[in-house]
Amino acid sequence: MPGKIPRAFIDDLLNRIDIVDLIDARVPLKKKGREYWACCPFHNEKSASFSVSQIKQFYHCFGCQQHGNAISFLMDYDHMEFVEAIETLASSLSIEVPYEQGSAPAKKQVDDDLYATLQQCSNYYIEQLKQNETAIEYLKTRGISGDTAKDFAIGFAPPGWINLSGQRKNLVLSGMQIEKEDGNTYDRFRNRIMFPIRDRRGRCIAFGGRVIDPEDNPKYLNSPESPTFHKGEEIYGLYELKNAPGKIKQIFVTEGYMDVVALAEHGIHTTVATLGTAINNQQIEKLFRTSSHLIFCFDGDSAGRKAAWRALENCLTSLKEGRLAKFLFLPDNQDPDSFIKEFGQSEFINQAENSATLTDFLFNELLSRGEVHSLEGQSRFLDQLRPYYEKIPLQSLKNQILLETEKKLKVELDVRHLMMLGVKKHTVSGKIHIPQQHWTPTRLAINLLIQKPKLAQEIGSLNELIETDIPGIALLLQLLDIIHEEPDISTTNLLNRFTGHDNENHLYQLAAMQPAMDESHSIEQMFKDSIQQLHNQYISYRRKRLISLQQSGQKLSEEELLEYKKLFSSNTN
Repeated sequence: MPGKIPRAFIDDLLNRIDIVDLIDARVPLKKKGREYWACCPFHNEKSASFSVSQIKQFYHCFGCQQHGNAISFLMDYDHMEFVEAIETLASSLSIEVPYEQGSAPAKKQVDDDLYATLQQCSNYYIEQLKQNETAIEYLKTRGISGDTAKDFAIGFAPPGWINLSGQRKNLVLSGMQIEKEDGNTYDRFRNRIMFPIRDRRGRCIAFGGRVIDPEDNPKYLNSPESPTFHKGEEIYGLYELKNAPGKIKQIFVTEGYMDVVALAEHGIHTTVATLGTAINNQQIEKLFRTSSHLIFCFDGDSAGRKAAWRALENCLTSLKEGRLAKFLFLPDNQDPDSFIKEFGQSEFINQAENSATLTDFLFNELLSRGEVHSLEGQSRFLDQLRPYYEKIPLQSLKNQILLETEKKLKVELDVRHLMMLGVKKHTVSGKIHIPQQHWTPTRLAINLLIQKPKLAQEIGSLNELIETDIPGIALLLQLLDIIHEEPDISTTNLLNRFTGHDNENHLYQLAAMQPAMDESHSIEQMFKDSIQQLHNQYISYRRKRLISLQQSGQKLSEEELLEYKKLFSSNTN
């Protein structure tokens, strides 16, 4: 475990995070019995073997054996580094990560300086907007109120080549100034309305600037790539989205800053925008983790339909259970900003509700490329459909596409058609695959101890059991030692102590199982019974050991003679 972050903080963080909420936002879960289940996000499967325990706060796949806690899930599913996962969880709880003195990564200090520089620029632009009547009037003509401008921290970069002040190195590194060959610098943004781009934590990471003079070019100008800003990973409005009032039922994905701001002005606060590039799968995944319903809003012209098609292609691999993507095409020469100003919020919502599903859009586009009533046309259609069909991970959606294909082609798909789509024979089962459970006293004691670590307080160390050859005893004793040292340790933190341990996989597999319990036996009683059975096995082991010594002609010591009398006067079998 890295020494940068105190273990006590990590333990507390894991205790405060609900792993079911964390995973369900990314992989929709269904509750069955005491646990939550889903098809594993880490390997392909048709029936659910991925288990998430709210009581024990960990996940385990009985198929591929992937397992872990909230931190490891973010590392494996969101491809985060360890420290990034910690910071993400801490941010969701609005707490700061307390790095140990002198151990924070060197990069973090550089980034902090850049964030501070960018925030200073944002503050400067906000103040400049207050003083510039032309910029204020421009926003008014676009229907943007002062409150909305404040919510989005909109500002103004005044005319002139050198207005920003601060450390030159950071201004250049953050992209706010451009360095000339002679070493002098000048401001990148001039005479533009400024839209700060903020990350999930609300930190300013870059800017987008829009001209107010129609003679200026380009119309929109974004910050360049920098240590704080990677265009392909960021989304405008994501921070504001996370702070939107109420539950986020759906997210509107638009193409420009003004679309986001205009829709917010009209009461639609769940809008984001791409940053001048086609939306990619990483950005789509980020949005799906916030809401399971995305509506892509595009102009109805050829450019808008091309952008929508790229969005569809990048959506396919993210279409897991419970997720929905729709495509809203506005009339020619309309964008969300102009449409909602002309027709109002109700009509915009009505258009969204009646927008095309991903399947509708997919079929309409492919069908528009040629006739499908001849054998050649049908073959061409299936060839074009195949790469999109194969990308979809959700079997129920694949089945829907097969039914829609039959409807559109007006044929019953036979083996030849299915082979053209790459469909293989498969069986669909709703059963959960759990290995057969064989409960030895040791396995049961370990399972119950993980469920409720405080059970260890009722027994001693049991170190004498190490003499026996009972399988799993060394692991049980190690668990007991950790709990005796940390009496208040939780299940998730107890399991976290075994990260990288030889028995890590075995321990998680045991922890994921659920022994049969009835009302007449509490977990405490079951644990006592399992320990008693182990104690009986120890007695049996010692009896055999002492008898063997006697039969070999070896004289027993006084201690062994006392033990012999005690053991054989006991009624224990």
